[in-house]
Amino acid sequence: MNTMRPRYPSLVLPLLVCIWVCALAVGGETAPASDPSLGGSHAVETIAFPDLKDAGRKGRSVPIKVHAPKSGGPFPVVVLSHGGGGNWDANFAQAHHLATHGFVVLCTEHVGSNTEVMKRGFRFLANLKAMTRDAEEVLGRPKDISYALDCAEKWNKTHEKLRGRLDLEQVGVMGHSYGAYTTLVICGARPALHWLEPAVPPGKGLAPDLGDRRVDCGVALSPQGPGEPFFIKDSYATIKRPLLGISGSRDKQQGAEPENRKRGFELWPAEGKVFIWLANADHLAFSDPAGSGRFGLPSPTREDAQPVSRAATLLFFRAHLKQEKAALKQLTDEALKQHCRGRVNNLEVFSK
Repeated sequence: MNTMRPRYPSLVLPLLVCIWVCALAVGGETAPASDPSLGGSHAVETIAFPDLKDAGRKGRSVPIKVHAPKSGGPFPVVVLSHGGGGNWDANFAQAHHLATHGFVVLCTEHVGSNTEVMKRGFRFLANLKAMTRDAEEVLGRPKDISYALDCAEKWNKTHEKLRGRLDLEQVGVMGHSYGAYTTLVICGARPALHWLEPAVPPGKGLAPDLGDRRVDCGVALSPQGPGEPFFIKDSYATIKRPLLGISGSRDKQQGAEPENRKRGFELWPAEGKVFIWLANADHLAFSDPAGSGRFGLPSPTREDAQPVSRAATLLFFRAHLKQEKAALKQLTDEALKQHCRGRVNNLEVFSK
């Protein structure tokens, strides 16, 4: 009698494992990337809308550049707000990164605080100070975000390339610096009237609620702590959305040291709030125009800070806009430190 065992059954388990891994690779939309700091599986296209005007605000111009996966959907929507002196390409690399992972990103340009305004007369610091105290711009920026969502609703019904591809039940907002202010306000924070020019009655206290109920969560890069030019301590009490803040030990705020951004986080209402503090990261490290073909102000730590910032942003949006709750478990010191490199050699994660 032949007592030799057939060889083939011993290959079944490895073969099944191989098939399972390949299936995950092919269906990349459902399999989380092994490294969230890297690009995802979607090819991306950009669609520019340079001539949009908000008829409800005397025709205010609100240019929008959309980064979207080339096919599939519907995808969650993220509206992105640039910093003071920026433009719709100031965060091009970050928008592209999210789009490769299955998000449609609407990069707004705020015409009262963009590159053209910053360059007037080459008075950069004076222009920055003026635009961050300009009553029309401070109170108008959040309305630009709401207008972008109005446009998205129309495009989702009628646009040749975007029709039916936007999941407007899952909406996030993110921004850097002045864009972080915009993010906080659209998520429920109330700006202070103290520093606005011209003065807005009664001249002190808090502005009305400028939040948008369509927004589910936000990511604020370099979020402001209390003090000139945007917020007082009472401003944060009305934040109503899950919120991620990212800053660093060299991320100075106008008139305040970097630690003031931590103090802002301490004033955020509890539940659903995360704050990441990167060692040595400077203010400009949290924007990245790479890939746009446009010039951005240099940062000595941008290249080192971006892997952590992109990974954390993606994980946060996955958790809150794609219901991948396991992603929140990766927003920890231990998990994110694997992305630290170069000058950004350490980090701390605070949660509440």
